[in-house]
This record gives sequence, structure tokens and C-alpha cells, in this order.
Amino acid sequence: MRYLSGLVLGQNGFFPGHVGIEDGMVAEIGRGRKGSAYARGLIVPTFVNAHTHIADYIVPVDPAMTLEELVAPPKGLKHRMLEQARPEDLIRGMLTMKRFMARRGVSHFLDFREGGYDGSEYLRRLDGEGAEAVIMGRPKLLEFCRSGTRRLLKVADGVAVSSITDWEYSELEKLSEEVRAQGRPFALHASERVREDIDKVLALKPSHLVHMTEATDADMREVAEAGIPVVVCPRSNLFFGKVPPLGRMLAAGLTVALGTDNAMVCLPDMLVEMEVAARILRAQGRNGAKDALDMAMNGRKLLNRQESFSIEPGVRCELMVLRHRGGDPVSDLVLRSASDAPELVCIGKNCWR
Repeated sequence: MRYLSGLVLGQNGFFPGHVGIEDGMVAEIGRGRKGSAYARGLIVPTFVNAHTHIADYIVPVDPAMTLEELVAPPKGLKHRMLEQARPEDLIRGMLTMKRFMARRGVSHFLDFREGGYDGSEYLRRLDGEGAEAVIMGRPKLLEFCRSGTRRLLKVADGVAVSSITDWEYSELEKLSEEVRAQGRPFALHASERVREDIDKVLALKPSHLVHMTEATDADMREVAEAGIPVVVCPRSNLFFGKVPPLGRMLAAGLTVALGTDNAMVCLPDMLVEMEVAARILRAQGRNGAKDALDMAMNGRKLLNRQESFSIEPGVRCELMVLRHRGGDPVSDLVLRSASDAPELVCIGKNCWR
């Protein structure tokens, strides 16, 4: 048994205590110190990065390009580069990002994976390496094909598309219906570049939405009433000149999770993403540190885990230890952790110091 000591993050905040880990499981948790500490500091669950495009890591960035020129399908720079890339280069880039995330405290990530069946299969080959992927595959063409969708779902966990703006809506309706008939999640970007018809978006019955930067307050309330989580990616939005309306989202009652988006402009670092979100939230009149921590942990809800915090006896080990700098632990975690690597990350039987 290895013991971790310090301040443990639980459902009701931090408490002084210890966590015992053994054979890839949380074996014990309690108050106060116990045994010789294998690591000390702030003991928190790993993150779920709720939105990534990790294959974008191999795309060279042109900072002069607009959001549409860079990422809009099918002619955006990233799509042309990914289409031309050799499979071994794509796989190598994704592996680099999976390992990077694991060492920065991410145990799972939801990846919008372009390239149809092949694109998702390349990522599936990397199972067991680094952070664990939830593959949200994307059809190669902007049209519905039942047999192609079923084939895609042999390697993907679900399907995710760019937006209703990029598709013929009737094609999206058929795609969403087929994916849900197969018992899989269907997700999409919404109101990222321009405001989109929220009723049409919700009629597709998405499992979650991404961005909503151009949504109105009424749009946000509708999504909240439908019980659909929204993933925000503040650093990516800021890169393209948009300040995500995080405070308004929370005021509307939305469940908001954090993602890191395109790896060519933002490495998939949830510690940095959480800090940036906190600073935006504070500027928007919210309790930035606490709200940003909640958002960082809400990614677990997209994995059908009811609780966002999961350090408890008998569960798989998914935790990390970060440096406690002697201040308020929430502020230390959210505002003063991005500059350092975690002292320890444990995901199952794998531990990185």
C-alpha cells in the first residue's frame, strides 16, 4: 500500500487526510496522515478533457487565418492537412498528445476525430497508451450514409460533427437518428462562429454541445432546461477573438465542462485551461476559482458518471497530487498549478512522478 497525504478534494471541498492506493485501486481514504507518504500535496481526481482535436497537433498554425479558414470543413487548412498526412504521422502526433495529457493529470478525453472510419481507427490503435480516448468519430463526407455510419461505430464510441451550418439539415437529422438508434452519443459544435437555430440543434437530441460562444441567454436557458451539458474551450475561443460567455452560461443554469479544442493552437493542458477559465469568470463577476474547478471536474459527467469527484475506496485509481503552496487550496490548485507538472499522476496501475 502506498499512502498519499495532504489536502484531499472531496464532494464538500478539501480536507486534511490521506489516500491509500494499491494495485491500481483506491484502497483507503481518511482524515489525517497515515503511513509514510509516497507523495504530499493537493490530492485531486484526474481531469476529463471534454473536447479535443488531438490530431491537429501536426497542423502548422497560420495565426493570420480566421476561424473559418483554419477549421471549417471541408476546405479549412486543418482538414486539408489531415487529409494529406501520412497515417504514421497522424498516429505519432496523437500518441504524443495522449502521453502529454496523462502526465498533466488527464485520465480521459473526448476527441472529435475527423477522417471517417480510418481516422477513428488510427486513434483506436493507441488504446492503452496515455490518457484514454472516448472517440467521437466524424463521417468523412458531409452527407448521411447508413452503412458508413454503422461501420464508423465499430471503432468509434459515438459520432460528432462540426455544426448544423456546415451540413444539409435533413442529412444531420438522419445521421443523429441512426447514431442514437445504435445506442451511441451524438454531439456537435453549436453557435461557435455565428448564432445557430437552437431549436434545430436541440431537435437532433445531442448528448452534449461544444462552444455556444454566440448563443443568446434564451438559447442557453433552452439548453439548460433540456439537461444538455455544454463544453467550453476558453483558450481556443480567445485565440480566434471570442471571449466565451462563461458567467452568462452559469447564470442560465447550464452544466459547463472544460475542453482544450484544437491541438495546433492549444496543447491539451487542463491545468492551463482551468486557470484561463477562472480569470475570465472573475472578470465576468463570478467566483472564478471555484467555478472553474467545477467546470474542470464536470467532464466526468459526460462519461455518465453522476459525481464529478470520485476518490473513494474501491474505485479505479484516477488521481493526482499537486504542489500545495500554503494558500487557499482551491486558489492554489486553480490559479497556481499550471506552471508545474503534477507531483504524481496515477491512472489505474500506471503512475507518473
